Amino acid sequence: IPAVADETYPLPQFRQVLPPLTLPQVESSGPFRLLADADFPPFSFASQQGAPAGLAVELALAACGEAKIECEVQLLPYAELLPALASRAGDAVISGPRLDETSLAGGISTRPYFRTLARFAVQSGSPLAEASAAALAGKRVGVVSGSVHAAWLTAHFPGAAVAPFESEAKAQDALRTGNVDVLFGDNLHIIYWLAGGADKGCCRMLDHAFSDLSSFSRNIAFLVRNDRPDLRAALDYGLDALQVNGGTAKVFNRYIPLNPW
Repeated sequence: IPAVADETYPLPQFRQVLPPLTLPQVESSGPFRLLADADFPPFSFASQQGAPAGLAVELALAACGEAKIECEVQLLPYAELLPALASRAGDAVISGPRLDETSLAGGISTRPYFRTLARFAVQSGSPLAEASAAALAGKRVGVVSGSVHAAWLTAHFPGAAVAPFESEAKAQDALRTGNVDVLFGDNLHIIYWLAGGADKGCCRMLDHAFSDLSSFSRNIAFLVRNDRPDLRAALDYGLDALQVNGGTAKVFNRYIPLNPW
């Protein structure tokens, strides 16, 4: 990471943006401190030089630029992010924590810029062209045992022959070797498996990704100190501007090598 796509792909208009955009006023006495998970690729991680890097890092800094505010990013262990925000050691957390009752009790969220998705994959020569319940009826579908993906697959694809595996790697290997017809799992994990060559060129993704906020999906956004609504407004402005001017698409193409949608 970053992994550059062979061909760029367009991103959908994930955020509802109603122009004209109005630059918000922000009270600032110095750089805003943005905190990020030190080990959460592709969203945030340390580069080979030790500097903060990742999709969320670049997107947040670009949003700050659009909003004409000065920001700097600090990487922390996951467990230290929310305590640092609560103690005012940082002004916003840009990657890591799930947006839930715990995290939202200590901060205010921007509007989401992405969400986790799920995807089906098949061998390259498979005649399957779509991931529908009808198309997958009777097909052996590999999935990690006991996962939210397995539960969702059982509920929404009752005709599929669910084949549980103890790990993602074993499920992937089962597709590569033809022991299952289809693989189902986390969208980005499947993308990096295919694009990184670990699949040994065996496989491809099926059509679009799936979203279910009651199951495997979660919104991804920035969490801002609850006493800085002006900073939240500035980051939302920046994210809106980046979607409109194509900056978001450039960052996604830099870090996610195949279209995640």
